Amino acid sequence: MSQGTILMLFLIGAFIIAAVFWWFWQSSKTAAPVSAEPLRRWVFVGLVGFVGIFTALTLSRMPYFLYASETPARVIHVVGRQFAFALSERPIETDGDYAAALGQTLVLPLGQVVEFRVTSFDVNHGFALYAPNGRIVAQVQAMPGYINRLRWRFDQPGEYIAQCLEYCGAAHAGMQARFVVE
Repeated sequence: MSQGTILMLFLIGAFIIAAVFWWFWQSSKTAAPVSAEPLRRWVFVGLVGFVGIFTALTLSRMPYFLYASETPARVIHVVGRQFAFALSERPIETDGDYAAALGQTLVLPLGQVVEFRVTSFDVNHGFALYAPNGRIVAQVQAMPGYINRLRWRFDQPGEYIAQCLEYCGAAHAGMQARFVVE
């Protein structure tokens, strides 16, 4: 289900909720008491059903469950440091490893699961993957002293950009790394 469809369903549901609130507000102005108990029960059941359907439709698309059972074809180690990301197929544990990995252009496989092991040497960074068309496809936090694992299957060939999504200092906007998927 596309994001546009989900947005449209949400807007329709929000309109219905607003209409029900408006009806209750209008009916409260009359002098005669109105028994709204049956309607309240149906509105409550409708709201619970609406939230349940949206949860069911969107939960399977959460990134936490994607490719969890698949063995990755490649493991890429990522270290963020003000103001660049270093990507390598070998662990990056020292400043020397980081310097050696900077500027490498990795070629990753199309249609196979790749695992990024993401950390930081200094402050928190946001590690976001942008497809060749500029659309963000996945993201995870890069945190000092902790390794976050992000698994992704690339379905579009081309040059991808990894960019920082969390403000980390003056040169934050230029904090990038590039890799190719073919």
